[in-house]
Amino acid sequence: MSAVKSEIHILLDDFLENSAESSSPERTLFLAVILQALLDATKPSYTGESEQSELDRRSARAWFSASVGVTAKDFSDVCDLAGVDVMYTKEFAYKIIHSQEVTFIRKRINALLTHD
Repeated sequence: MSAVKSEIHILLDDFLENSAESSSPERTLFLAVILQALLDATKPSYTGESEQSELDRRSARAWFSASVGVTAKDFSDVCDLAGVDVMYTKEFAYKIIHSQEVTFIRKRINALLTHD
């Protein structure tokens, strides 16, 4: 990667820095839930993909965009428990999902989720 950080690299760093200052195991768990949902929402489609896989991707995207109902409440609760702002997280997810750098960000999220 070049010395200049990509927009997505900066977005991910900002997202993690924008989270609560404390680093409890519970906060880490709920940040991981958000990051896993981003992986699910950005999983590339492929020929022969199962309907369940496509449904999972659409459901993950809906989780980030819902504004009313149980899905929106669940999203809000997870954000609160992760110590991140709901609207900031929705905007962050929208930028990631619609980014031209999805492959890069998926690798970065996977590295964060598998880091000991």
